[in-house]
Amino acid sequence: MNKQSPSVARVTVGILWVPLCMASNAMAVVDVLHAMALLAQERQGGASPACWQWLAPGDAPAGVPVPSPVSCASDAAMDVLVIPGWLVSTGPRLRAISRAHARWLVPLLHAHVARGGLVVAFFNGAALLAEAGLLRAREAALPWAFAPSIIHQAGDAVQWRRDVAWHRDGPIWTTADLPSALPAMLDLLQHTAAADLARATATVLLHDATRQLATPARLETPTGRPTSAGGLEQARRWLQVHRAEPYRLAAVARAAATSERTVLRWFAQVHGQTPLEYLHGLRVAQAQSLLQSSYLSVEAVALQCGYVDAGSLRKVFARVVGMTPGAYRQRFGLRTSRKQWAGPEH
Repeated sequence: MNKQSPSVARVTVGILWVPLCMASNAMAVVDVLHAMALLAQERQGGASPACWQWLAPGDAPAGVPVPSPVSCASDAAMDVLVIPGWLVSTGPRLRAISRAHARWLVPLLHAHVARGGLVVAFFNGAALLAEAGLLRAREAALPWAFAPSIIHQAGDAVQWRRDVAWHRDGPIWTTADLPSALPAMLDLLQHTAAADLARATATVLLHDATRQLATPARLETPTGRPTSAGGLEQARRWLQVHRAEPYRLAAVARAAATSERTVLRWFAQVHGQTPLEYLHGLRVAQAQSLLQSSYLSVEAVALQCGYVDAGSLRKVFARVVGMTPGAYRQRFGLRTSRKQWAGPEH
């Protein structure tokens, strides 16, 4: 008997689509939802976890078609509302276009937030939140070129987070630039009923420096001759290349051309951890990649990552990630079961 596909909670996303809105922002959201649907399908044929609808005023001018067909009924109750940025060059023009849409969008926004819905405004789309009064007494990430206009529009009642590219304050997400649309949207989706699939999708779509270093590649080559990066960097690269080998502090110190005591002090000062803790981080990142993308057993993953047995991996993995390797694979695996691909038994 075939295993039943796991049930997936459905999330409905409404995307604003009006003249002069940034199509790249809107389509980034659609791409994320497509990726989540693909992952759900890989997980033993699960149903798509999210759908979207386009939001446009009834008097929208002709000749502005939506960029992609809707995937759910246009009258479905929304869980998430997305406001793309606008292609405008000045603050007064931004205020004018947000006010032009305020009559039909502001009541929608207020009703949406009142019933627990989430909102993300990309780039200068935060002007519409300011017009609706939803930035009052909130922190927000704002684009520097439009921040003074948006703050003025909000009545100086918003705290501009200059130090971050995107920010969440309660049910509101804002971004200061276009590249931050993807991580902000994925973070928002991790606060919905499709949280697990959103987290798994984020591990693939977003940059992870440790995962990049630790994931094995067929053509990966060891570090060549020492560079001018310094002894600590040479030690870090040595750990990266030799992460599957037994840990020896003396070997790390030799790679850094210094003493064991000195390399321990360097790592503590720069990385806030010992070389062994750094090595465990690399190994766990590699294990995460293998657990998500391969059919290897936990035992085989442990051996590939430099552990003598599955028990050693489980102990370190649980301490670093907060769950066992098996639980991690069940929640974030990117592959369906091998049995499903084998077809019916003969």
